[in-house]
Amino acid sequence: MSKYCPEWIFGIFSAQTAKEFLSSNNSIAGISRKYSTAISERYNEVKFEEIMDVAEKILQFLSEINAGEEAVNYITDYIYYRVNYESSGSERKLSGMFSSAFDAEKIKDYNSDKCYKIFKATIFSIRNDALPKATPGWLITDVEDIDWIGEAFTQEPDLF
Repeated sequence: MSKYCPEWIFGIFSAQTAKEFLSSNNSIAGISRKYSTAISERYNEVKFEEIMDVAEKILQFLSEINAGEEAVNYITDYIYYRVNYESSGSERKLSGMFSSAFDAEKIKDYNSDKCYKIFKATIFSIRNDALPKATPGWLITDVEDIDWIGEAFTQEPDLF
């Protein structure tokens, strides 16, 4: 039975890869591997190259819009929005009685181009104040029921 990673989870891990690359001394490949492993423990394998491809596109886009020192804030705002809201704009319910936002998908609903387009559209909307931004100091680990994602975000990448 197919157990694909939900698109929003793939998207936030790709964005977090770009964010960690900007704010640490770790390689983009090492960070991508860390998240590939975390996702692949729960869903069908996600290759680190897929995550790295989206992260590189995100970094390129942030460079094109001259985000500069705001780049990390934009990524944080994107992650905040994707964790807390569905694509329709309604609040995301991470856990429910019968289903969860973490439930596996039957078909693969993510790819590099789709995640990149969603990132760009979200950032443009955030810059135009059409979507909510993260409060200063917001961390994903502050989100109730974020479960294993918060743990993965706080792990250090394996250097080998």
